[in-house]
Formats: sequence, structure tokens, C-alpha cells
Amino acid sequence: MTSKAGATMQVDALSFGAEVVAVSASGVLAPGPLFVANMLCGSRQGAMSGVKVAHGHAVVEIAVIAAIAAGLFSAPAFVEQYSAPIAIVGGVAVLGFAALQVHSVLKQRIQEQATQKRTPFAVGVALTALNPFFLVWWLTAGLKLVADSSSFGPVAGVGLLFGLHVWMDYAWLGATAYLASKGSSVLGSKYYKIMMLALAGVLAYYGAQFLAGGLRP
Repeated sequence: MTSKAGATMQVDALSFGAEVVAVSASGVLAPGPLFVANMLCGSRQGAMSGVKVAHGHAVVEIAVIAAIAAGLFSAPAFVEQYSAPIAIVGGVAVLGFAALQVHSVLKQRIQEQATQKRTPFAVGVALTALNPFFLVWWLTAGLKLVADSSSFGPVAGVGLLFGLHVWMDYAWLGATAYLASKGSSVLGSKYYKIMMLALAGVLAYYGAQFLAGGLRP
């Protein structure tokens, strides 16, 4: 590769990186069930729970990016055929998780340590895979990023896109989980419970919205 070609590739990579970060922010920083569930997990387990939630999220995300890049489904067809079933299942799952959180707060039950270690990862997987808005985002806004990444090669492009995107998930989920873990010491027991119930209520709202959207004719 000549120095001119190398410089051009470097400029293209920097430009693509800026595009990924700018577009990804609309998905990463958007409030949703994964963010709320991450706050709930973080309130009990700290920043590392956010990292574990991000692990689960990343597993689903790389699979979706790779599937789009491989052309396994087209955006319009997939959204039209599967968005309603995903919304219904996702709505039920999110409502169930919200109900468990309310029950845990009201009964003041503490999960066993082994269960705690597994839960954040499972939350990351479930609330990503069953979130219809996550899939719609990748099949709309994210679709252009996948298309643009192809200029770097089918494998290298997907890897570059994933790396430029996923660090934001880890930073955001880890940081917000850490802040949530400080809630009990800052707010005190009474207001901490109120905060937890409020977060569960927000989670239930998203679940109801998903369910209503999936059942809508």
C-alpha cells in the first residue's frame, strides 16, 4: 500500500469512526428498558453489574450486526414480519422483570450471591434481544453504519464498527450502574426504596408500551 493510499484509508477510518460515534449516541444514550434494568442491577451490585449487562448486550449486538452484514434479512421484510411477535414477548418479559423488582423492594429480599452474579448478563441478553426498538434501530439508523463498514472489508468492517460502537455501551452502562450503587448511601433507606419503585414503574411503562404495540392491529 502506498503512503498516499494509507493516508486516505486513515482519513476514511477517522471519518467513519466519527460517524459511528455520532449515530450510535442516539441509540446508546436513549432511555429504555435496558438502561432502567441496568440501574436496578447497579443499585445492588455496583459498576461491575453494568459491565456484565454490557456483556450480554454485546453478545446480541454483534450477532445482529453480523447478520445484517451477511444479508441474512432485509430491513423492511424483517420489521414487517417479526416486529409484532418480538414486541409482545419483549413486553411480557419487561413487565415480568418490573414485577420481580417491585416484589424484591417491598419484601426486602436479597438474592443469593450466585444468582446475583448471573443476573446482569442475562438481563443484558434478554432486554436487548426482546427489545423491538433495538432491532428497529439497527435496521434503520444502524443499517447505514453496517453498509459503510463494508468498505473496510466484510470481516474487518464488522469488527471496526462493533469496536467503535460497543465501547460506548460499556462506558454508559458501567457509569450509570456505579451512580445507581451510590443511591442508598446518598438518599437513605426510605427514599432509596422510592427510587427503586419509580425505576420499576418506568420499566413497567416500557413493557406496557411494547405489549400494546405488538397487539395493535
